[in-house]
Amino acid sequence: MLNLFWEKKRIVVKDSDIYIDNLNENLGKAIEMEFVIALTFREVKVYENNTLIRNFRIEALDTNSGLSDQFLHCSVRILTNSAVMVDGVISKSRLSIPGRTDKEYEALRFQPFFLSNADEKNIQLFGKGLFERGLHFAGSVTPKDVRCICVCDYCKQSFTIQHFHAGFSEVQYFYSSNSREILIVPYDAIKNIPQQLQEIIDLSLLNEVESKLPKTIDGSFRYYNSFKCPHCLSPFIDFEANKKLRPKEYYGNILVNHAPRYWTEPNES
Repeated sequence: MLNLFWEKKRIVVKDSDIYIDNLNENLGKAIEMEFVIALTFREVKVYENNTLIRNFRIEALDTNSGLSDQFLHCSVRILTNSAVMVDGVISKSRLSIPGRTDKEYEALRFQPFFLSNADEKNIQLFGKGLFERGLHFAGSVTPKDVRCICVCDYCKQSFTIQHFHAGFSEVQYFYSSNSREILIVPYDAIKNIPQQLQEIIDLSLLNEVESKLPKTIDGSFRYYNSFKCPHCLSPFIDFEANKKLRPKEYYGNILVNHAPRYWTEPNES
């Protein structure tokens, strides 16, 4: 392992690896650093005091599969509460990035986490929603061309998700049993369908709504089905255990390069 901390720098970047010193005078020290990472290995590893703590795998879009020859213009922020936030924009140039309105704009938001001195906060987030995890923010819309890289609470493998704002679209979404599929249903398609931010859910009416939903390849579409890790199928957003989260999670999530399933009337082919 590289001996990078003789100069007591809070953050050191080597190739696609981020090294964080979290000892002595650096403990609890806030800092922000910008740098460029070559995506040769399609991953970003984060080390704390030379111990690997996160491995974010960069999954390419089908429309831009040549990431190995591209760059991530990246920002790392460490807050005084020991939270680490990483995000960046993909570019074919080491020197510049596409503008927000450019067709080829791609941004990545890495799941924030806490360093070891605040690890209890990581544990408190197990099964929680994307707002609590710091991947979306109330009062600010996450653009569709920003995709999130999440890390499973259990198997610790990363996976990438894309999203849509179900509230703006006036639709409800339903995950299948293993969340391999997501069904999108307009509000006016089924009577009494729950709407986004609707806090009081009548379970008898919900059962009637769910009885009208189509079958899935892995079970059933249900309002309270959890969004699960694609590797180990452990709940990532655990709606079954945290039912009050469900109305507030108004972004529907789709694994990268997967397509949602749309509601069709039962008599349609």
